[in-house]
Amino acid sequence: MKKNSSSARSAAAKRPSAAFLADAMLGSLARKLRIFGFDTEYLAGTDDDKVLARGIEQGRIILTADRELYKRMVKRGARGVLVEGAGDLEDMAHVLSKLGLGLDDAKMGSRCAACNGLLEEVARKDARGVPAGVLERRSQFFRCTVCGKVYWEGGHMEKMSAFAKQLRARLAKG
Repeated sequence: MKKNSSSARSAAAKRPSAAFLADAMLGSLARKLRIFGFDTEYLAGTDDDKVLARGIEQGRIILTADRELYKRMVKRGARGVLVEGAGDLEDMAHVLSKLGLGLDDAKMGSRCAACNGLLEEVARKDARGVPAGVLERRSQFFRCTVCGKVYWEGGHMEKMSAFAKQLRARLAKG
């Protein structure tokens, strides 16, 4: 992964892209979509009627592994993707290829994996709640503008970069 400047993250996060709504069965997929910069609302513990209504109201692409909900979406003319639940790599490849989307390195790390808020760069001194060892080893920190969670580029981002490489290879196969 290329190291992103805060201005690149900010600009990328403001670019229009697909907005998703993931139902309760797809929490892990929702987190990964957020990590890759996709606006992804996740509704856990919400009944299908509310998921469908919210997706239509907000113009979001509804992601579900529920065949009955998917049939109702099609009837109502809502945009959506039926996800097979075969694993995050397969599911992401399926969703992105179905919609003709790819990965944008500049957007990776622009959204909070926990709440979907946008991240902004913060000074080391303002990175509250970060372990002392991390503060010593890292110089760049990002805070969610909604929930306040602080992020830094560490081992998790390296894993996500490896995941992105696998995903690009899968998308290239078609």
